[in-house]
Amino acid sequence: MIRVTSGIVKNKKLEIPEILSIRVVQDIVKLALFSIIGDKINDADCLDLFAGSGNLGIEALSRGAKWCDFVDENYLAKETIEKNLFTCGFTDRAEVFLKDALKYVTKTQKNYDIVFLDPFYENISHRFLMKNIGVILKANGVIAFTHGQNLDMSKLIEGTNLVIETQRKFGASVLTILKAN
Repeated sequence: MIRVTSGIVKNKKLEIPEILSIRVVQDIVKLALFSIIGDKINDADCLDLFAGSGNLGIEALSRGAKWCDFVDENYLAKETIEKNLFTCGFTDRAEVFLKDALKYVTKTQKNYDIVFLDPFYENISHRFLMKNIGVILKANGVIAFTHGQNLDMSKLIEGTNLVIETQRKFGASVLTILKAN
């Protein structure tokens, strides 16, 4: 079990889907992420890609985000996110999509203030995804990307409209905040 760390449903416990190799964002990383984002979360439209349990998007809703779309290609993850949204009372401020992240990003007509990106650390080939995420960001929007240390972020965003705003390391995890240039 994980918990919401702040906001209107602080300390609410969230389920984690039983998916091989799933990794949950640690509280220390989550607290740092939302500290960096700060007031941008207020009334924000958010997208939680590779959502897993919905941990980051639900935290955003608890802290004052207006809306969050959750995207995961695993059916068990989709069911878990829906349960967690119901538990927290956020079903009227969210939608869950059973879809591949890249397909969602390339087909959506929506634009977002904040995109949470938390893929499996072994998957380091997100170049096309990053290029397309830049297109769906609103002005002054940010991407919060948690990834492993083996990912060369500069190479990944080469040729996109994205720039690294800040980067923090937490053990084997790295949090990179990106914005459109």
